[in-house]
Amino acid sequence: MDRVITPYHRINRTFLTIIGLWPLQSSISRYSFYTFTLLVTITHGYLQTAGMVAAIVDIDVFLEAIPTVLADVVCYFKYFNFSINAAKMKKLLLIIEEDWKHYTAGEELDILNEYAQFGRKVTVYYAGALYGSLIPLMLTPLVPIVLDVVMPMNVSYPKHLMFQQIEFLLDFESYLFPLIIHGYIGTAGYLTIIIAIDTMLMVYIQHACAQFSIVRLMLERLAKVDADDADCHTPEFDEIDYKNMAACIERHNHAIAFCDLIEEANYMSFTFIVGINMLMMTSSALVAVFKMDNPDVAGKFVAFTIGEMFHLFYSNWQGQLLQEHSESVFSNVYNARWNYTSVRTQRLIIPLLMRSTKPCRMTAGKMYTMSLRSFSEVVKTSFSYLTVFTSMRA
Repeated sequence: MDRVITPYHRINRTFLTIIGLWPLQSSISRYSFYTFTLLVTITHGYLQTAGMVAAIVDIDVFLEAIPTVLADVVCYFKYFNFSINAAKMKKLLLIIEEDWKHYTAGEELDILNEYAQFGRKVTVYYAGALYGSLIPLMLTPLVPIVLDVVMPMNVSYPKHLMFQQIEFLLDFESYLFPLIIHGYIGTAGYLTIIIAIDTMLMVYIQHACAQFSIVRLMLERLAKVDADDADCHTPEFDEIDYKNMAACIERHNHAIAFCDLIEEANYMSFTFIVGINMLMMTSSALVAVFKMDNPDVAGKFVAFTIGEMFHLFYSNWQGQLLQEHSESVFSNVYNARWNYTSVRTQRLIIPLLMRSTKPCRMTAGKMYTMSLRSFSEVVKTSFSYLTVFTSMRA
């Protein structure tokens, strides 16, 4: 059962297998990786959260810890949502597999390849961006250790962990190297959760977009004959157009059902993720403003804020893609050569035209529509809160 659907999805399978969530993964492999992922992330999350509580004596460190702990919470929402909806995630994957088997040649297969290639590109770039953001964090505890060797002084350089609040929890210098290694593995685990689940969602969205593109292709083929051709209104041509139109409606309903399944599997997690992202952007930007006299800390939290904005943009962008592709079917139905078809075929066009006026959407809690417009509203609200908090401090 541990198989890959297409060559384009090997990377997604690898990421999801590492965290024990690949829908077609063997039971032994799944439970092994699942247990290891939970062990690493929960222990790391405990150290961060308990350290934040212990660091309340230093309000600056406490404020710096809030965005990092909230980022852990976002990861857990993603992880457990994927686990709870494992049956739906598997069904989505099996539908993709069936669709690839259905089209073995022709323009439809080219469309599936095009969108799958785009999904693979996004997966590679997204993973590279997130893992690349880990490098500055990894250097924080390493630099003093390297300097002690390369440029030794009479006293050792001050040591720090990646997350400073943990230093308030225990005598970290006595366990410096185990804590550094555990921090690296734990942070990499959190990033892998985000990358694996976010990029798999992109695979689902891209496949849905491909289905709508195939529907548009089928509409363009409707009544593809010369209007002056005397044979274009024969019963044979009418029957062909009728069957093509029926197949088009069936494919459109198939695409809508696929989108509804994506929505049902993810709308609850997005409810919490969008709200927490707003808090994270506000709190990390607030720390950056308060630490303007300390460029190192301020720069780190400016980067953190940009990363949170990028993550929220990524999620909303996927919803925008889905909405635009489902909306585009309407114009193709309207511009189709339906006037050259029989009355029987034209009657099929009416329900398709009506249904295509209602685009498919991804939502957070069935209230917030994932789109670029919604993204701009969330960012605007977050920075409005930031302005209020900074003015209160002033």
